[in-house]
Amino acid sequence: MKSVKGDAVIALVLFGCIPVAVKFVSANPYTIGIFRLAVAAAGLALINAIRGDLRLLPPRDLARLAVIGFFFFAHWLTFFIAIKASSASIAAIGLSTYGVHLLILGALFGGSRFRAIDALAVALAAAGAMLVVPRFELRNETAFGMLLACVSAVFYAALPILHQRWSHISSPNRALGQFSFALLFFLVFLPKADWNLGNKDWAGLLFLAIGVTLIGHSLWVRVTTRLSPTMTSIIYYGNIPIAVGLSALVLGEALTIRIVAGAVLIIAGGILGLATRPQS
Repeated sequence: MKSVKGDAVIALVLFGCIPVAVKFVSANPYTIGIFRLAVAAAGLALINAIRGDLRLLPPRDLARLAVIGFFFFAHWLTFFIAIKASSASIAAIGLSTYGVHLLILGALFGGSRFRAIDALAVALAAAGAMLVVPRFELRNETAFGMLLACVSAVFYAALPILHQRWSHISSPNRALGQFSFALLFFLVFLPKADWNLGNKDWAGLLFLAIGVTLIGHSLWVRVTTRLSPTMTSIIYYGNIPIAVGLSALVLGEALTIRIVAGAVLIIAGGILGLATRPQS
């Protein structure tokens, strides 16, 4: 258990840096996704080969990894666009709706019952989103960024469920499959990538690729495999204050009382629903 806690702490600190780093670099979402995944997939493949963890998987398991990869790709693309369209802090807060989406997905596809307290959790998250967004118009940058980040949260909420369901595939191979198939989906947008970048952009991309993707997400796959989806979802909220704080310190983004209060309501709703969920 100590190993899982250590993995979770490192992963969450790295995850908290993502919105700031994505906003900091001038690279567009397609460039960021392709570069991060190419470096991380190559690095993880090398590590797995050295450790002897590479396995030839049957077609059925490859199809399962393709599903995981697609959800990861969709989560990344919508999240990156949300950051670029609005702000790092708004995107991080929108992604924090992850917990209530997991409650809904569990009721729809996981066989769990949607309880009255789950409805209260969703209501709290909705109230928080209404506080953060001044006007519900897609022309409004905050509203558009929040909407995309919430969509990203839906895809991200599905990942721990899928990793638990297909945990018979080893963690190293699931992590590699997640990166590799997500990269294939991102390569569809290769003509939209822009590689005319400055030194700070390449430094930021290297940090995102090696620090966050290769190390952070590999650790998180191990965490989501060994802990329940409910527990990992609650733990995940630890990166939101880091992301919002760094957004203010590094990028100088304004944190109004409305934004902070909205974020607190969203996180409170997610934790309320998840913490009271019956454990199997």
